[in-house]
Amino acid sequence: MIKRQTTINRIFKISGIGLHTGRQVTLEFLPRREFGIAFVCKGTIIPARYDMVADTRLSTQISNGDISVATIEHLMAAFYFSGITNCLVYIDGPEVPILDGSAWEFYQGMWKAGVYEFPDSGVYLKVQRPVEVSHKDAWVRIKPLNTLDITMSIEFRQPVGKQKKRVTDVENAFSIINSRTFTLLEEIEAIKKAGLAKGGSLDNAVVIGMDDIVNPHGLRYRKELVNHKILDLIGDFYTSGYRILGKVEANRTGHYLNNMLLRELFSDTANYSIY
Repeated sequence: MIKRQTTINRIFKISGIGLHTGRQVTLEFLPRREFGIAFVCKGTIIPARYDMVADTRLSTQISNGDISVATIEHLMAAFYFSGITNCLVYIDGPEVPILDGSAWEFYQGMWKAGVYEFPDSGVYLKVQRPVEVSHKDAWVRIKPLNTLDITMSIEFRQPVGKQKKRVTDVENAFSIINSRTFTLLEEIEAIKKAGLAKGGSLDNAVVIGMDDIVNPHGLRYRKELVNHKILDLIGDFYTSGYRILGKVEANRTGHYLNNMLLRELFSDTANYSIY
């Protein structure tokens, strides 16, 4: 269990294409003494924080009003799993690269760079009162608990149907890290008409066909799709700036509701404590 603030032990780079922009982009990771994860784009620092989230359509995008960085959720999940609390990420494009559609390559880069620990604490947020947000039949709630415990439910047409998974040891749930993003085959055309998914392919996303998974090698895990929704939630929750402790129950949630839950959580200091 992480107890102190940490940063990466050395500088490293990762390059790839953006899922929605299709543009080649390079990330350079630098150690940081100041608390928190932040992106540096065009000389401007943008904290990777819930109150900087400006768009949640198919990804989580942060913005300072003039400059935006999109699709940060998988990278934020990798920071969580690596135990990194402080880091500067220099980015030369508008979107974090999708890589293989999971958080695995980011996590590997951080693991190879190593972790440097500071004496400072204040990395955990413990939920003190239940908080819930919902929209139609989708909802996410969190209750007090001394660990992070996540139960996620999703529902799509066949061949996916309903999937449900509970993760009680989240910090060591490594099957979550390399579960890939996914989409329905019939939604691809509409997404591309909206100017998104220009960099999408079977190399970086699971495509659900009418009868089966389109990807030649199928799924990495039987519950890879619900795994990925948990990965997204972990990444979105890490924009709180803290490692949240609480019992999370979610049904058909996405980036929008994940962010709304954080905003509701932080709306009253009686909802949480930091240590």
